[in-house]
Parts: sequence; C-alpha cells; structure tokens
Amino acid sequence: MKTTITSALFLLSASFISTATAFVYPNTPIGDTIWKPDSNVTISWRDDKQAPLLTSKPVFDIFLMTGADDKQKKLATIATNVNGGTTTSVKYHVPHVNPPGQIYFLMFQTKDGKGTAWATRFTITDSTGNPGTLKPVIPAGGKINPGGWGSIVATPVKHINAPAQPKPAPATVVAAASANSNVNVKAASVPVTAAGGVGKTKESADKAAAAGSSHEKSAAVRFAGSSMVTASVGAVVVGGLHLLGF
Repeated sequence: MKTTITSALFLLSASFISTATAFVYPNTPIGDTIWKPDSNVTISWRDDKQAPLLTSKPVFDIFLMTGADDKQKKLATIATNVNGGTTTSVKYHVPHVNPPGQIYFLMFQTKDGKGTAWATRFTITDSTGNPGTLKPVIPAGGKINPGGWGSIVATPVKHINAPAQPKPAPATVVAAASANSNVNVKAASVPVTAAGGVGKTKESADKAAAAGSSHEKSAAVRFAGSSMVTASVGAVVVGGLHLLGF
C-alpha cells in the first residue's frame, strides 16, 4: 500500500502511516496559517494523484487534531461524509483552544480507512489573537515531532506570554524616621564625589540630625561609589551606601 509524504505534511511516525494511503494534498491550512477563535476559515485540498483518486469519489471525514506524530488526539470533527469527487473545500468555525500555538493539525480519513492524509501543524491563537510561543520541531537526530497537547475550551482564553525581566532600579537611599523618634525628619539630597565624600556626607547627616532632637543619634555615613546620597536619621540603606549609627 503506497504512502505519500510531501513537504506540505509534517512527518508522522513510520509505523503509523505505513498502514494508510494519502489521497488528498491539503492546500490550506499550511505551516504559516494562523486561525483565530470565532473566525470562519476555509479548508481546501486537491488530488495528490495517489489512490484512492478523488475521481473515484471517496467519502471522508476531516478532524482537528493535536499531539505528537506518533500519539495523536482528535479534538473535533470538522466535516463528515465529504464527497471527494464533488467537494474540494469546507468552511469551519474556529473553536477556542488552550494553549494557543502551532500544535494543531488536520487529519483527512476515508470512511473505509483506506485513505489517510494529514495537514501540517498550524497555529490557533487565543481569543485576543496572541499566537503563543509553542512551535515544536523534530529534535536533532530524531524522526518524530513531539508536537504539543492542546484542547478545545468553552471559555475564551487570554494567553499571557512570559513577562520581560524588569530593569534593575538605580541605587537609592530611602529615608525614614528613627523608630524611637517622635520628630519628623526631612531627608536631604547631597551630591558627593569620591574624593572627600565621607566628610561632606557626614556633615549633611549631622545637620539633619541636629534639626530633629538632641536625643537622636547622628547618622554616620560611609561613601561607597554613588554620586548622590539621601541621608537622614534612621535611613534605610539601598545600593552602595552604608549608613551607620542606627
């Protein structure tokens, strides 16, 4: 029994396809096809010149599939009792799926089981049109595409891609009043340089402390490479500055 595998079809496991004969060549969908849920799409095909020829009017069904080459799952019956001698396309209302991605494909199968063909994996998006990130390929040295496992869902799904990594915040010093102080202390931003930075910063900290209460401790500041220091009594350290004397 002859089996046809073309560039338009993804390789399926040899043991699986050896028992079937391809009889149609899918025109759409193809690998770069994208279906969005709730849209109406056209599925079309032509004769692949392998038996059973479409002129023999084979009757077949079309299924929406997911899974690996050698472990496939039927998700939906798209059309039944299609007359290959008179029909070359059908319309389909795309369902909602989860997850979105290039993990869905079609299977054409004659009623007598003598003809089976597959359309390549294509993408079904989420309800917003997000195609997701799933695009399985045959691993190096392998023969079987592991595919991916999807399902039809009743409720529209909004897929969230992995969030971008946040940019690191610049080094800052967050000012806060001492836990033992009843005096509101206003932070002072003091530009400093590597040369003489310790003295200038300490002077600002002492002034801030003096403006509060004589019972508050002065904040000693050690400069560690920042170009701006925000110092106050009871300050919390962030970045390269170390405020001492808590």
